[in-house]
Amino acid sequence: MKNTTKFNRCALVIAMAVASVGVTGCASQSAVQGKYLDGVYQVTGKGKKSDITLEAKIQNGNISDLKTLSHQETESLYLNAERILTEIVANNGHEGIDAISGATYSSNGILKAVNDIPRADGSKPEFQSVGARSNNGADKFDLEWSIQPQLGVVKGDYFYEEARFRQGHMGSMLVVVDSANPNDVLLAEFQESGRPNYYTRLYQNVPKRMSEYNFSMGKKKGTAWVQSALTMEKLMMDKDKLTFDLNPDYDPKLGNKLKEANRLKYLEMDIVAGASNSIQQSMIPLTAKIHSRIQQGKSDQLFYQQAQKLLDDKGRWTGITAMLRLVVSKQTGQITAAHYDEIFADNKKDIRDASLKAFYRQSKYDSINYVEPSRIGFNVMIDALSNHLTQGGSLFDINDLPAAGDTGSYAQTGFTKRSDAWDNYLALANSLYQQMRQDGVIAPQQ
Repeated sequence: MKNTTKFNRCALVIAMAVASVGVTGCASQSAVQGKYLDGVYQVTGKGKKSDITLEAKIQNGNISDLKTLSHQETESLYLNAERILTEIVANNGHEGIDAISGATYSSNGILKAVNDIPRADGSKPEFQSVGARSNNGADKFDLEWSIQPQLGVVKGDYFYEEARFRQGHMGSMLVVVDSANPNDVLLAEFQESGRPNYYTRLYQNVPKRMSEYNFSMGKKKGTAWVQSALTMEKLMMDKDKLTFDLNPDYDPKLGNKLKEANRLKYLEMDIVAGASNSIQQSMIPLTAKIHSRIQQGKSDQLFYQQAQKLLDDKGRWTGITAMLRLVVSKQTGQITAAHYDEIFADNKKDIRDASLKAFYRQSKYDSINYVEPSRIGFNVMIDALSNHLTQGGSLFDINDLPAAGDTGSYAQTGFTKRSDAWDNYLALANSLYQQMRQDGVIAPQQ
């Protein structure tokens, strides 16, 4: 880091005079309190194709000027990214400034460089990359919920029901209970997909649980669809409760009046506004069917799930959690259902890759806008995996699946390289396989 003023000499004088009563000359200038140390600095941050070097002038602890000295980025993209220089000066720092859409990596290179300007208090905050700014105010979204799966292994007897309801939406309910104690609900999860003729084409047949649908609904209604599902699921697991009595005072005319005690069809429910129809018309009836099945006897299928945080080469969480679910027949040891997904953190700040921050509280499978680097839909990959496994295919021999190899030709094949997701999947598949083999519930795999 180069200081083109005599700051370094000043710093030396100050250091030598710390024990004395007073400091004169340049030391008196440094006594000014501010965010940064006064001087002129060359600071560097990594862009997409090159290092970006800036010159920062600091006066009275504030950034007074900031300009680019060198870069080898794509010129048109960098000119776009440079728009944030004036914002950084006005803001006296990079904090709270998002990247320019279309120039995310170059923008982050600039912000990273600014983060390296020496601070008056001697601190050096760790730089967190940022995503592109939204043009529609999406970043001003303050509703909270968590879609993170339980880490580690969940296993037990498996129950599942699905059915269409209200105009054709597809609702599904998954329940896992302790094999030794069927009254102990280990996992309850409700999912809904938009009806095929949904009025917004974007959400036709789209799963709602971990997609953009929750943000769209939250902006319109003030609550996200998934918040109701999560509230009910927590109640079911905390109370080991799968059935609910009808409310004798139920009045459907009061359905949208949140403060009315008799607005809900069922008693003992605390539904977040926004999905009461989904809960009352789909989740509760489906769960009641499962409860009846549990009372009749144990399931003939076992459920195994493992979820773990994906780490980078420095052992830090990337902001993505991998999850694999397998359902196995108790009679045959064959896989009857399978699903793999990679789920983004609940908060943007926890996602280290700036280009992925926009997908917080979503999953790669459910997201509408997520772009898989292998240039094929992530959902297409996983649907192919599910079909492969349920048709008797190996957990580990997946070479015939989409994006499982490097083709080198996007024009010919539609994707260009092996997806990293397959390596993440194989790690979880091996772990679950060892667990299921230890339990003696799955046939040997190659």
